[in-house]
Amino acid sequence: MAVVSDTSPLSYLVLIGKIDALHVLYGEILIPPAVAAELSHPDGPDSTRQWIEEPPDWLRVAEGPEEAAREVGPSPTDTLWSLDLGERQAIWLAEEAGAEALLIDERDDRQVAKQRGVPVTGTIGVLDEAASEGLVDVRQAADRLRETSFRASEELYQWLLSRHE
Repeated sequence: MAVVSDTSPLSYLVLIGKIDALHVLYGEILIPPAVAAELSHPDGPDSTRQWIEEPPDWLRVAEGPEEAAREVGPSPTDTLWSLDLGERQAIWLAEEAGAEALLIDERDDRQVAKQRGVPVTGTIGVLDEAASEGLVDVRQAADRLRETSFRASEELYQWLLSRHE
């Protein structure tokens, strides 16, 4: 089974130095072209751009059904079309690949994926699983994550920390 990622979890895991946990937890990670483009955007963090310029062998950019979907065009009732291209491609790719998980952080994007039957987790979920496997010091990872622009409630951070005390 495949794991697909959106931009945010990859970027934040690179920023806190815990990106290698993904490979240990999930093996190969698939991303759509729009996510690769977002990771290499000039306005993004230097470390993320450098990481995607020479990606690890366990990261694969996989074409999704975006081009075929463009021929049909957006459906006014499909909430997927309200999302940015990266999120939309990631959800489509997860559907197409029958992914066991989609790594995605934004609340609205997660909701759309769940409505479409795509199992989701995010950066905090990855850190929780990695801590359970002894791959990360959860307090150190949470502290480093707080130093970034990642937005999560204090309750969510406390939940994560309390699970690994």
